[in-house]
Amino acid sequence: MKKKILASIMVIGMLALAMGYGTYSYFSSTKTSTSNTFTAGTLSINLGESETPEISIDNMAPGDVTGNWVITIKNDGNLPLAWFGNWIIEGDAKLKEALYIDYAQMEFLKPDGASTWETTDNFIANGVGSGTYPGWYNYLASLSTFDVVTLAVWDGNNGMGTTPYEHAGALNPGYSYRLTVRFGFAAGADNTYQGAGPLTITLKVDATQVNAGAIGQLSINPSAIPGLVDWLNTQLAKQHS
Repeated sequence: MKKKILASIMVIGMLALAMGYGTYSYFSSTKTSTSNTFTAGTLSINLGESETPEISIDNMAPGDVTGNWVITIKNDGNLPLAWFGNWIIEGDAKLKEALYIDYAQMEFLKPDGASTWETTDNFIANGVGSGTYPGWYNYLASLSTFDVVTLAVWDGNNGMGTTPYEHAGALNPGYSYRLTVRFGFAAGADNTYQGAGPLTITLKVDATQVNAGAIGQLSINPSAIPGLVDWLNTQLAKQHS
């Protein structure tokens, strides 16, 4: 079995959209991670540019876990932004039922890249809820045949109230959000999963201004937006404290 360490950086900048007469336009940005392809028997994750180290596990079997997938979302612009992360999972639905999130952690980094503005949260551990708010992730695990947060139950979950986005946050210039994820193949997967795959995963991040009009241009339930904007502004205020 081969394992290598993975580090990947996703940078969010602010891009200006032209304002047309009689219409409203907002600053926005989109970034998508390199595709990650999973198969039963061989699992390969390759993120970022060609110089990014690759994690690979040959002949992945039930009970195996990968190395860490690390993505840092950083505001490299000069305006506050709201960001929304959407996991796009395509391919074999059978494998989606057995591949799960073994470990997930989010860190909230100040411009120095070391100190934090919010408590680090290891929100999934050993495939179930952990950290500050374990209840939602334990609920997701309960929906799975294997009692872990499989990709089938994770995809499109509305824990943040921002479907189809599974992640959401706000960042002042220079501030970052770092997501670390490790995947596993459910130990209870039987022979019916042999040869399943491929399964491809990408993470798409949309960034926009922190106001209802800009966020309303995304595919988010309009009734959730007022409360979401309040929460995003609270996040920005913490970054100045």
